[in-house]
Amino acid sequence: MKRTLKYALTATFAAALVIPAVAQDTFPDVPANHWAYEALAKLKKEGLLVGYPDGLYRGSRAATRYELAVAIHAVYTNLKTVTDGLQTQIDALKNATPTTTGEKVDLTDIRNAISALQSDVNTVKAYGDNIASLKKLADTFEKELRSLGVDVEALKKDLSDIADRVAKLEKRKPTVDISGDFNIAVLAGNSRDDRLGLDKDGHVNGFSAAGPVGLTKDATILHEGAFTFKGTNETGPTWKATLVVGNLFPTYGGTSTFTGGPYVEASTDTYFSEFSAKFNTSIAGLGFDVEAGRVGYKINPWILSRPKTSSYLVTDRIADGKYTFDGAILGFNFGSAKLDVIAGKNSKRLSQSGIDINPMVVSNMRVPGFDSTNSIDRSLGLNLNVPLTSAGNLNLAYLWLDSDATTLTVPSSIKTGNRIAVFGGDADFSFGKIKVTGGYHKSNLQNNNSNVIDDDNSAWNAGLSYAGSNWNLGASYAEIEANYVAPGDWDRVAVIRNPANVKGFIVNGDLAISSNLKLTAGGQFWKGKSDTVGGLFTTDSKINSFNVGLNYALSSSLGLSLSYEDAKLEDLTGVTGDPHFKWTTLALNYGLGANAKLNFGYEVSDHTDLGGLGFTSNSGKYTGGLFTTQLTIKF
Repeated sequence: MKRTLKYALTATFAAALVIPAVAQDTFPDVPANHWAYEALAKLKKEGLLVGYPDGLYRGSRAATRYELAVAIHAVYTNLKTVTDGLQTQIDALKNATPTTTGEKVDLTDIRNAISALQSDVNTVKAYGDNIASLKKLADTFEKELRSLGVDVEALKKDLSDIADRVAKLEKRKPTVDISGDFNIAVLAGNSRDDRLGLDKDGHVNGFSAAGPVGLTKDATILHEGAFTFKGTNETGPTWKATLVVGNLFPTYGGTSTFTGGPYVEASTDTYFSEFSAKFNTSIAGLGFDVEAGRVGYKINPWILSRPKTSSYLVTDRIADGKYTFDGAILGFNFGSAKLDVIAGKNSKRLSQSGIDINPMVVSNMRVPGFDSTNSIDRSLGLNLNVPLTSAGNLNLAYLWLDSDATTLTVPSSIKTGNRIAVFGGDADFSFGKIKVTGGYHKSNLQNNNSNVIDDDNSAWNAGLSYAGSNWNLGASYAEIEANYVAPGDWDRVAVIRNPANVKGFIVNGDLAISSNLKLTAGGQFWKGKSDTVGGLFTTDSKINSFNVGLNYALSSSLGLSLSYEDAKLEDLTGVTGDPHFKWTTLALNYGLGANAKLNFGYEVSDHTDLGGLGFTSNSGKYTGGLFTTQLTIKF
């Protein structure tokens, strides 16, 4: 169907204006290189143009009214056949459901059928004006059509029916929308000067049981496909579900600890990352919306945000920052303010192979080899968002995070409890190009409702940023006490995530040197906050880190970037020497179209004095590299 009707209608209307007809390659009196060659070939193939009895098309001759009547009737007959066929396709899809073969969901046939139907429907939608024009032509050439034996009244009625069908098709859509993404990734480490490398996520590179190796021997190949099914109904409850299949998940996200070590190429696994229904309801006249099932939620980096599991690979499951839980989110609207109530189970949501798909981690100071986390089984929370006019926003939150065992701890104490309460607020406000941000948060270790630890347990921050015409600059100050723990992701410095018992400044900025060249830079300058709580940092400890990057757009689909990061840790408790981390990274990003991209990267590490942090290979010196590549296709 596709373009055939459009060609036919266009040719018919042109003839009605007495524009001489043109020829096509099936007629011997016409050159094959004519500009309308392909269009006329399609028209003849569909039986819309037939030529004269002698086989010639006679393109230089003006069409008669009788010849136009023949063309009009042919177009009408073709159009009616197409629209009748669409209804048959729609009825067939209504009765179709996904089938299973063994344990694998087979969706290819249904997805292809829906895609083909949607293409056909979209094509027919464009014919509304042309159908109206065809009805006018039927009136104009009524006499000639009758002389051909055409029931003109029936033709007019059928054209009206077709117009009604097109109007209905514009409102009709498949009951299920299918989308998703495919990812194929390679992580290959290599040694240099017979020494391993160490990447930003704390994984050693170029590792084998026999000793340091090259890229081909330390290569981890990962793949993942995610299929999201979503109901398209505009009234009543809506639903969605995302099925994920691949071996990327066990490597990224299937663990609650941060232990470092080499990358692992796990077996293929299957799980539902989300499976929920959403609807509106009311109680005692108070309306609210409910999303129930396997749902995801985040608040901010200080209160609730899932830590990034990779600095090198990006998927929706890795980068969205949401903790998923089996439960519900209730949303209440009070004018422009919104209150969310969240409650659910955070543990034992297992993949097909028995891995917890999204464990909630409550901790700070996540350092490879020194990681200590608290696993949460159930959570209850309140999150209130209040706009501060059109230029600002206030957010207040309180979380109760429960464990089934009394094993929850904070870094500076051997005391234990079965609950951690995390609460606080943050706000932002803009004054033209200036933006002000700030927040204050606390966490209490509790045994039931009694506080076990409620000191040295706060975190606060304040920041200021300015957006220029071709540059941006921001600075902030933060203090995080040693006992502040939360399921958040507030920062990374060197290989340490969520630093605590520190205070200091963070600065960052960027400058667009030209339309295709951009410079970025940033720095973190931390000092130890307290001598009384133990851990890696004291008041003598320092962390100085800076990074700089250059991004160059070679074309609209090809980009090149070069970056350097340098972090030095001084006077750490129990650590001989001052660990020094250096990474240099070259990356190439290639767009393969609107829904596909291919990324390459190679990172060289040059670290010294890491032995005291548990990295003992080659006397704590790491000089290897990591090659990464990822192909992402969205559909």
